[in-house]
Amino acid sequence: MKYEFYILSRYLFLKIERNYSTIVEKYGVTLPQLRALWIINAFPGVNSSMISKVGCWTRPTVTKIIKMLLNKNLVSRDLAPNKKSKSIHLTEEGFNMIEINKQTNNSNFPLLKLLNSNHYYDLEQLIDIYKFTAVKSNNLFILDYIERINILSLKIQYDTFPESQHTNLKNLVALYNLLRVFVLTVENDHSLLLKSLNLTYPQMRALKIIYAFKGITSVQLSELALWSPSSANLVVKNLFNKGLIYKDKGTIKNSLHMYVTEKAKAIIIKDVSENQNKIGTLCLLDNVPEEKLMKLNLQLHYLNEAINNHMVVEFLSRSLNPAHKL
Repeated sequence: MKYEFYILSRYLFLKIERNYSTIVEKYGVTLPQLRALWIINAFPGVNSSMISKVGCWTRPTVTKIIKMLLNKNLVSRDLAPNKKSKSIHLTEEGFNMIEINKQTNNSNFPLLKLLNSNHYYDLEQLIDIYKFTAVKSNNLFILDYIERINILSLKIQYDTFPESQHTNLKNLVALYNLLRVFVLTVENDHSLLLKSLNLTYPQMRALKIIYAFKGITSVQLSELALWSPSSANLVVKNLFNKGLIYKDKGTIKNSLHMYVTEKAKAIIIKDVSENQNKIGTLCLLDNVPEEKLMKLNLQLHYLNEAINNHMVVEFLSRSLNPAHKL
């Protein structure tokens, strides 16, 4: 039950994140760069260490993001030589970048599609469970961040919506941010466990998808994993070089269909039997009554349907069985 909860959560997050990235990139920034601008706005004078914690990023990732923002003149950094950790501030261009990316009543922001689905679910139940896992996983700071971005209207221009929708909109912003922290924390927990198997988290995801959809192509993998084609190709190349997948020619010219090897099957079984129950964030769900978890999963199904994320149902039907829990 908890694995289904995670998969539904992950697919919901990835679908929103992917569509959101497409919207943001039209204005010359990536979504991670814009997210860093939100964090700096919410916590003026923040340092890279705090950005790393709030953004759920590694320090090298933050360093790369800050470098890009500096190059685009969207942020400035204290140059005081006696400071070990330099404060980061938004420039006027940085404030403007946030302003033009605020979503309004006329925006095509995927999260806004969920406004029309409120009769299907109670947002508070999902928010509470994600809050619970965030606090227990030492991600308490996210609650302060959510409060600040809502007060400052950093993501959504609330005054373009009817006042009657403001509470639901703020709940959706809270849900999205808590969902992101939950998914990335589970991913990080699992990634650490996969080191002993000499696999990255994307590689294990790809193996399980290929195992569930035997004969899948690289293009289909990118769609199911919600990756770019180039990212999918890189993962496939690495798995092929490790002898974990093999390819057969299809009937259509130049088409290649992928299958996992026996070696890969053994690794998948090992991961399911040994690692799944060691993922700390998921283990927090063990104390959630089964009936409540079933209701939460149903709510997540409705949310995925609301943003046309129908592939998750097919993936669950193929992968969630007693012999192969994902």
